Amino acid sequence: MFAREDILSELERGAISVVRSNPDSRYRRHLLPSIEAALELQYAYTYFNDALFGGALPPCILTYVRRRRCLGYFAPDRFERTDGEQVGEVALNPTHLAARDDRDSLSTLVHEQVHVWRHYLAPLRRGGVRRTTGYHDRVWADRMERAGLMPTDTGRPGGKRTGNRMTHYIIAGGAFDTACAALLATGFRINWHDHVQRKGSSGGPEAGPGVAKADRIKFSCPSCDLNAWAKPAAHLTCTDCRLPMSASGQAPSSALPLVPAIRR
Repeated sequence: MFAREDILSELERGAISVVRSNPDSRYRRHLLPSIEAALELQYAYTYFNDALFGGALPPCILTYVRRRRCLGYFAPDRFERTDGEQVGEVALNPTHLAARDDRDSLSTLVHEQVHVWRHYLAPLRRGGVRRTTGYHDRVWADRMERAGLMPTDTGRPGGKRTGNRMTHYIIAGGAFDTACAALLATGFRINWHDHVQRKGSSGGPEAGPGVAKADRIKFSCPSCDLNAWAKPAAHLTCTDCRLPMSASGQAPSSALPLVPAIRR
């Protein structure tokens, strides 16, 4: 396992020049696209880990996911090395990376990093439990604000700070806003995304459809597509995949409407 210092050292040896949008081909260092794309996400993860979490977050494997109404998710202990080491997964949706500007996309990454913090590093709850079942609780919401992202269930000021389906907006002048501006000022950008026309900033997270009022609604596992029916307020988990089941027509249960999700 690489120490954090080794990762930073590798990045300092040239990753910043790799991920800059520079027309001079020599700055790309002729890296394969898969390596360049991985460096982009890893550099951003490490940068915000240092800037907003004091470098305390554990490493995760950073991947891409194409899933409707989902900008990204965090899934703890999703990958296992042959020697038994386990790490979480943080995934971003490349379709939305193309449709949103880098500031909004990076806020999604930091949102997932707050989930990483909540799962591994948050204060223990009553009974010595730290991990949650996907519900966006007050501990998560408070840490979001400290990171400069305001949790809201509507995508706008005044919304609820906690719940099953949450989103966020960037706090002007907050920790994320300041750190992100400094990062983008270096020339960093997310160069790899889906082959679709970029539309610029979305103007903030887009709200997804609400849950239809009904006695029973459909829940589905985001991994194996197992279905179940229960009351809208139910919290269901797929025991095979160890993931929360999402209500029909919604992003995963801890997901934001068209924003990050967390998988268990």
